[in-house]
Amino acid sequence: MDYVTKPFKAEEALMRVETHLQINRLTRTLRERNHELSNLNRALEAEIMRRQQAEQALSLLGEQQSERFHAGGTLRHDAPSYIERQADRDLFAALRQGAFCCVLTSGQMGKSSLMARTAHRLRQCGWDVVTLDLAAIGQNVSVEQWYDGLMARIGWQLRLEDELDQFWTRQDRLSPVQRFLTSIREVVPGRSARRLVIFVDELDTVRSLPFSSDEFFPAIRETFNRRSDDAAFDRLAFCLLCVASPNELLGQDAMTTFHIGRRIELHDFSWPEVLRLAHGLGRNVAASSELLERIYYWTGGHPYLTQKLCRAVSADLTAQTAARVDEVCFLHLISPQAREQDDNLIFVRERLLRGQSSWPEVLPLYRRIRGGEAVPVDDVSPAVTALRLSGVVRAENERLEVRNRVYERVFDLRWIDRTSYSHPNVSDFQNKTI
Repeated sequence: MDYVTKPFKAEEALMRVETHLQINRLTRTLRERNHELSNLNRALEAEIMRRQQAEQALSLLGEQQSERFHAGGTLRHDAPSYIERQADRDLFAALRQGAFCCVLTSGQMGKSSLMARTAHRLRQCGWDVVTLDLAAIGQNVSVEQWYDGLMARIGWQLRLEDELDQFWTRQDRLSPVQRFLTSIREVVPGRSARRLVIFVDELDTVRSLPFSSDEFFPAIRETFNRRSDDAAFDRLAFCLLCVASPNELLGQDAMTTFHIGRRIELHDFSWPEVLRLAHGLGRNVAASSELLERIYYWTGGHPYLTQKLCRAVSADLTAQTAARVDEVCFLHLISPQAREQDDNLIFVRERLLRGQSSWPEVLPLYRRIRGGEAVPVDDVSPAVTALRLSGVVRAENERLEVRNRVYERVFDLRWIDRTSYSHPNVSDFQNKTI
C-alpha cells in the first residue's frame, strides 16, 4: 500500500498506517453501502414487477368480468355470456332446410348475436355465409353506390372481390338491382357448389335511404321463386333481421317478401335459461341463485336488462341480498339519471313517441293496457305493432301486457300523463277517442 524510507520516524509510520486504515474503512463502508443500494434496487424492481403483475391481473379480471355479462352490441359466437334460446335452434334448423327466414322483434333482444352464432355454426357445417349490415353501408349514398356496397361486402366475405367487381363493371347497362340479382346467379355459384346463406341485418335502415328501395324486396323474393327451375338459387337462402314490421318497411312488396319466409320468434330468457348466468355473479351457489332470482323479478328475462343488471350486481360487492339488488336496479335502470342515459330505455321511449306515423294512438292504447284492459294481439293494428316493436309490451296468452317491472316503473301512468300533456296530438286523439 505504501512505504517509508529508512531511517523512518515512528510518528510518520503511524500516520501513514492510520491513513491507510481510514481509507480501508471508507472503502469497506462504500462497498457495504453499494451492496445495500443494490439490494434496495432489486427490491424496488421486484415491487414494480409485483405491482405490474397485480395491475395486469386486475385488468384481466376486469376483462373477464365484462365478458361474464354483455349488455349491448353483438356477442362473439363463443362469448361465455351468450345464452342459447329456442330461436337459436329454430333458426339453425330452418336455414339447414333451405328456408328463407326473418327475425322481426324489438331492439336489443340479441338479433345480431343470434346471427353471428348461427353464421358460425353454418360455417362449421361447410356452408358459405355472408352477413350484411345495412347500417354500415350508410344513408347518404346513391342507389348504385348502395347496391355496389352490398356486392363489395359479399365479394370480400366470399373472396370474390375481383370477379364481382369485373362483373359489376361489365354489366353497366343493367340497373343496379338487376346487376345485384344477376351477380348472385352467375358469379357466386361459380365459386363452389356449397349452400349459401345471406344474412341481412338492420334491414329497417332502408326506410332512411334517399332513394326508393322498392326493388330490393322483389329481388329477394325472385331468388325464392326461381328455386324450382334454377339450381343456383336452390342453394341460396336469405335471413332478414330488423326492428320493423313488413308493412312499416315498404308496404305490399315487403309484406309479400316476408310471407315467403319462416318467422323466427326471439323471446325473453326463461328462468332455466337465466340460471346459466349464476356462476358469473361471483358468489356461492345459494347466494347467486337468490340474487339472480331477484334480478329476474325486475327484468323478466329481457336480454339487455338482465345482462346489464347482472353486470352491475356482480361489480357491487355489497350486493348480497335481494334488497341490495333492488337498490342497484334503481340506480342503473329506474332512476331519473338512468332514464336519460340507458340506451335501451332511450330506445323504448323514442320508439313509443317517434317511431310511427300513428304514434298519437300508441299512448292511449298503452294506457288501456296499464289499466288492466285485455288488449288482444293484433298484427294488423299499427298501434299494437308500434307497442310490440318498442319492447314495452309483449304477448302473453293472446293479450298484451307490460313486458317487465323495469318498464312498469319507468313508463308508468305518470310518464304517460307527462308525455301526453307535452304532445298535443296525443291529448287531441285521447279526447276524440273518449
